[in-house]
Amino acid sequence: MKRLFLIVFTLVFTASCSTDHGRPIATLVYDRVEMTPSGIGFLISFTSDTDILSLFGPAIGEGMVCALEDDHDFSIGHYLKRSGRGSVRFVDDTTGGHYQSKLIFREAGQSPGEETLLSGKALRDVLIKRASMTCAFRVNTTGNRTYLSNPMLVPTADLVQAIDTP
Repeated sequence: MKRLFLIVFTLVFTASCSTDHGRPIATLVYDRVEMTPSGIGFLISFTSDTDILSLFGPAIGEGMVCALEDDHDFSIGHYLKRSGRGSVRFVDDTTGGHYQSKLIFREAGQSPGEETLLSGKALRDVLIKRASMTCAFRVNTTGNRTYLSNPMLVPTADLVQAIDTP
């Protein structure tokens, strides 16, 4: 009987930590890209059919994540070899508003947690090998599974042009 109670308790406890978020899955539409004034990051502008910044209350982390390779596993705890990550904000303008993500690209090192920034020629060399990169808006909250938007394709030629434009 104790064993049955322990099994039921474990199932109920672990299920409550990963409940379905029940939120609409946002579709993001790429608009444009520009370099940040520092020249290290990029400002990616896009629209969404869902108010992505109001989907959840307090969140452990939310932002854009982009894959520079074919690994599109954006789950928390999975390390992408080369990726871009950044915050997202809403920009209210004359078009009715859009979202903007400030992305910085990184390459994972040999040891867990080791990363180097990718910028300039090193980033350009990675980008020119691909037609696009896949990005998603990700939110990690307590009590829900990680939220991911539908994937958004960003043309890498636009990023290369931003790097090449002084």
